[in-house]
Amino acid sequence: MKKYTLFVLAALVVVTVLIAGCTSSSNPSPSPSPVISTASQNTVVIKDYAFHPSALTIQKGANVTWRNDDSVDHQITSDSKEFSSRDIGAGDAYTFQFNTTGTFPYRCNIHQQEQETIVVQ
Repeated sequence: MKKYTLFVLAALVVVTVLIAGCTSSSNPSPSPSPVISTASQNTVVIKDYAFHPSALTIQKGANVTWRNDDSVDHQITSDSKEFSSRDIGAGDAYTFQFNTTGTFPYRCNIHQQEQETIVVQ
């Protein structure tokens, strides 16, 4: 009986591994290769209910990461609705890639006094 139980368990493990290896994800619509910047190059720190730096100029295709160093949640939204984060808890971050040139004023939806701008060249 022990050998049979071990055999069944081993068979279940093998089947699970085989099924997991057969799944894949694909992107149905190809997109051009964007310029990817590291988060440390374009980081906005949220601290003391303010964005630091207050204004940021970046190149088209670059990422901006907002990192919450406050003890309360924040939620980033552009005035044009180009980007919008979920609630960003203390210690969490939100990253957005800017693929369009322009000026993007943004704010915290929770604390309306927090307002700044990203300029994309």
